[in-house]
Amino acid sequence: MKLQLLAKITDAELLRKSMHELGTVFYQADGEGNITKVVYFSGSRVVEFVGNVDEGLAKCVKALGHKVDNIEVDEFQGFVRIVQQG
Repeated sequence: MKLQLLAKITDAELLRKSMHELGTVFYQADGEGNITKVVYFSGSRVVEFVGNVDEGLAKCVKALGHKVDNIEVDEFQGFVRIVQQG
């Protein structure tokens, strides 16, 4: 049996505990540079975070992650679409 995790969360501490160096972190930011969405992706885990990103979490996400223009998680078709424009 193959199990996968798809989580949509608002708890920053749960996001911190879910991230691992074997996965990839993507994030979106608004026009002022504030992080608005974070997605952690690994082979068996997708954690989508939308919520308040405090200064400590923002530093962690920016250090580990990749800024992208758009993140779409489609659990029905089973994909995470990342768009990063020049």
